[in-house]
Order: sequence, then structure tokens, then C-alpha cells
Amino acid sequence: MDKVRIGLIGCGGFQRYRVGNLLKVKDAEITALVDTSDEQIALMRAAHSATADVPSYHDYKDMIAHGGVDAVMIATPHTQHVDQIVYSLDHGLHTLCEKPMVTTVPDAHRVIAARDKSGKQGMVSYQRHFQAEFRYIRDKILSGEAGEVTYIAALQCQQWKKGTAGSWRQDLGLSGGGQLNDSGSHLVDIMLWSTGLQAQTVSANIDNRGTPVDIDSALSIKFRNGALGTITVVGDAPKWHEDITIWCERMMFAIRQDQGLTVTYADGSRFKAENLIGGTTADQNFVDAIQGRGKVESPFECGLEVIRLTEAAWKSGANGGNAVNVDSLG
Repeated sequence: MDKVRIGLIGCGGFQRYRVGNLLKVKDAEITALVDTSDEQIALMRAAHSATADVPSYHDYKDMIAHGGVDAVMIATPHTQHVDQIVYSLDHGLHTLCEKPMVTTVPDAHRVIAARDKSGKQGMVSYQRHFQAEFRYIRDKILSGEAGEVTYIAALQCQQWKKGTAGSWRQDLGLSGGGQLNDSGSHLVDIMLWSTGLQAQTVSANIDNRGTPVDIDSALSIKFRNGALGTITVVGDAPKWHEDITIWCERMMFAIRQDQGLTVTYADGSRFKAENLIGGTTADQNFVDAIQGRGKVESPFECGLEVIRLTEAAWKSGANGGNAVNVDSLG
């Protein structure tokens, strides 16, 4: 196809941001908008003139029935993702979904099965897969140069509780959970994707901070290769901050807020990794995969591994921090 015709399911603030990247993809064309809110559709049209005259719908099923789209990009409340993904795939559409892909492990298996049955491209939008520093780390680990991963420590702090107050993100029925499976989903994913590890057991202590959803989470993880790790998500913090450190047998990788990536070797020598080569964008990769120019670099399997670890943490937190075997979730 000369142009991939894309329908947007959800026209809220983040989708409007995403469209800025999508419009840079020369082989993509937005041909439909979907949102239950006329206001959000109007805001999309005002933000991006390329959407000013495309048809709009209140129901994604009506949009799909009308035709005129080859693919969809989904950015809606999290618990709605699974039905929207499966329906789109079942109707022959390539499907890209915002993170988190789903909110339960069974739902992750459901969307993977739908993708496999459809033969279409399925992607979860984890943009860090295309960032140079994480691609560098992944290459050094998967090539064997860094040696076996032995320990991971990741910290994310945000004003998430304050920033999402009164929104659907703190409505458990719509979000399916709090920060751990929202912005924290990026942190969990990039730890797994850049190292190639899978979690074996998870212990967690979780504090909802007076809300219906998880806000502060402290996770202790054992990975299948024997490595250990901690992931800390602080949703009731005064500012944004992230630290990520990955220890391997022969190399250590440290990403500090606003300081980039520092690499340390076993002999103590170190350097700041700069001028690294990154990937494209999630939007470009999605279109490239549809047109046969490459493979999806953030497939649904990434979403599965994220929700397996996340759901294990929720179950552990609800059970006094006792360890949960991830494989027991499916």
C-alpha cells in the first residue's frame, strides 16, 4: 500500500501528542477519529490541521464498519484496551496500542492469540525501545559482551498522585491499577527488554496513599537467570526523577536523570556513552512493519511480560509482601 490509513481510537491529550510524531511518517495517513467526547475530537482537530476534515465517530466499531482504515492506534483508558485490540484485529486491522497493553495476564494472552489468528501487526507503544542508550545496553547484553546480568535497580519518582487526581487514572474500573502499570509500565518494560530477562518471583509492598490505586510501590525481584533486582515507583513525590542501574559480569550501565548513560568495566574504567545511534520512533516502526520494511520492535509479548511482573506485584502487595511465582499467573 502507498499509504497506511490509520484510525485513531481515543483523541485525548496523549493521543494528540502522539499525532505530532505520526504526522512525520510519510507513508501514514490519518483517516478517522474516534472518541466518546465531542470536545476531545474538537481539540484534536484544533491541534492538528491534518485531522480537520477526517470523519469522526463516537464508537470505534462504527468507524471500523465504515471502512477506510488499514490500522488503528489506541489511546484510551487501560481496561478498554483488550476489547478494542481484539475487535480491531478480528476485523483485519493492524493494531498499535498505548501502554499498558492490558491490565491482566489472561487479557495479554487473549490479544496475542488474536494477533496470531489475524496475521496482522500488533504493537505496544514502548518508545524507549527506540532510544539510543537502551538500544546500546541491549546490544551489549544480548551479544554477550557485558556478560550475565546479575542485578538491576530502577527508581522512578513522579507527582503522579497529584497530577492524576480526579481523572480516570485513579478510577480502578477504568485504569485497572495505579502508577506501577501506568507510567511505571515504561520502567518495568525497559528493564526487561534491555536485559532480555524474565521475572521468576516478585515480592512487593504497596501504598495507595489514600487513593483507590497503587501510588508507591517497592518491588523485589528474582529473575529466571538468578539475577536479583529492585524496582521502586514513588507516585507521591515532589518532582520527576529516574535512576536505572544494570550490573553485569563485565560491565555496569548507569542512567541518571539528566546525565545520560555511564558505562563502567570490571577493571574500574568508565566512560560516558555519547553520540549513540538510536532507532526510529514507535510510529515509524509500526508503519514500516505493516509495509514489510522491518519487524515490530515492541511486540505484544513485551506487554505480556510487563503485566506478568506487575500483576505478581499487585498480588504480593495484597498478601503482605509474600513472594508470588510469576509463572503461576499464566
